[in-house]
Amino acid sequence: MKREKEKKNKQIIENEDYSKSEFFYYNSCRMLRAEGEEAGIIVRSGNTIDQGKNMKKKIRLSRKTQKIILAVCIAAAVLLSAGLFIYIKVSDTGTLGRSISVYGLDVSKLNAEEAEQKILRTFLNREVVFQEDGEEVFRTTMQELGYSLDEEVLKNSLQALQVKRAANRRIFAVEEDYKITYQVIKDEDQEKTVLAADSFGGKERTASTDAYISYDEEKKEFVLVNEVQGNQIDEERLVAYVNQTLDSVIQKDPLGREIEIALGTEVYQQPVSADSQDMQTKLSGLNQQLDNYRNATVTYTFGETTEVLGSDVISSWIKVEGETISIDQAAAEEYIANLAASYNTIYVPRTFHTSYGNDVTVSSNEYGFQIDQAAELTQLLADIESGQPVTRDPVYSISGMQRNGRDDLAGSYIEVSLDNQHLWLYKDGALITETDIVSGAPTPERETYRGAWPIAYKASPFTLTSDVYGYNTEVTYWMPFVYGQGLHDASWQSAFGGNLYKTGAGSHGCINLPTDQAALIYNTIDGGYPIIIY
Repeated sequence: MKREKEKKNKQIIENEDYSKSEFFYYNSCRMLRAEGEEAGIIVRSGNTIDQGKNMKKKIRLSRKTQKIILAVCIAAAVLLSAGLFIYIKVSDTGTLGRSISVYGLDVSKLNAEEAEQKILRTFLNREVVFQEDGEEVFRTTMQELGYSLDEEVLKNSLQALQVKRAANRRIFAVEEDYKITYQVIKDEDQEKTVLAADSFGGKERTASTDAYISYDEEKKEFVLVNEVQGNQIDEERLVAYVNQTLDSVIQKDPLGREIEIALGTEVYQQPVSADSQDMQTKLSGLNQQLDNYRNATVTYTFGETTEVLGSDVISSWIKVEGETISIDQAAAEEYIANLAASYNTIYVPRTFHTSYGNDVTVSSNEYGFQIDQAAELTQLLADIESGQPVTRDPVYSISGMQRNGRDDLAGSYIEVSLDNQHLWLYKDGALITETDIVSGAPTPERETYRGAWPIAYKASPFTLTSDVYGYNTEVTYWMPFVYGQGLHDASWQSAFGGNLYKTGAGSHGCINLPTDQAALIYNTIDGGYPIIIY
């Protein structure tokens, strides 16, 4: 019994030893196999635990055999570990290391120069696809677009990363992705060449139409016609849009998959919009100008008489051609010409109602008013454009002293009858004085001119001279009217009136006056005062 018990205990111990050895052997081999597989080494371990158990059932190993197996396993583990460390050293020395990527690109086991070239190739070959209306219309690469990376900056960044990784080696590598410093280089001329509009010529394109202003005959005002957006490529806008898109993508993901750029109105030629401030301002200005023209009136004053150019007449002169508003100048000129024909009083025969109650006509009429038709047209157009009611005199080239309608004397004038040798002075319709005179002798050389003139000026005293007739005489009151002839006092005359002018008493054309009458007239009138001689 005792022997059988000892034999049984021995079997238990042997079974326990065997199990421990087998367990140690199994775990050691599994660990080495895992490390070996990571290093690319195929490790073939012994039987699994289940196999060991089955084997245990079939055979029983001796203690010596167990020791041999254990020694073999330990040796294998040592060799495998040494190989693993050699692999790690070889992989990490002179390279960026294991399990490393840059912006998602695997650069494991590559040195800085190799990684640089791989990154550069990936960047340059990255495709850029242009889509329009859901269809691909153009495909190119970053390199063809003129994009590249500064190799020096890239190399320095990778070398710095390699040094950093070398200082932090790990036995068991962990996957890491790095973002490094890089610098994009761009050939703008090449980019513009590649992105020329004809690169996208496979698609039918239409030009944009600007919004424009049109005159609506029914509304009698200007209206805006909306723009039409076409799909013609605007190369400058396209380049700017591509730059913006690529810069954004590269900043986030410089080494990613192909880049898709959807083309739309942002790269098309842009029409002038009806909503633009310039168009709205222009429309408002044109309609305001129309309103001004239609509201304008001009009231011409001729003393107390007026002529009104009404808005209805002005409106009929408005011409609209496209976006241009103008006044029919021919119509305006015709109006002014008619105005001048009615109210010009100079250089036309003058019919005059004399103090004797009869009418006389003088042809030499150099007194009165003349409208400057060119200057009046300029002023009239400005008045119409202002849109304000205007009241004013016409623009004159020659002006008399005063007027009331077509009457340019308005009750203030000097009247001289040569036949009756008599003078009357009127002011504001009242007779101031009348007096006999002595006029020029009735010969062609010395007669007094008949006609109407303004008194040129006044002078006191004044010396009358004539080389032709050889006199040099001083007078107190001198009032010339035309061609050296004038009114003046004549103290040398003993009498006035009658037929004295036909005798030797006749002057050389001047109208001689008694001194007191000359003084009265001189002190009543000013330069410009009209004198009518008949």
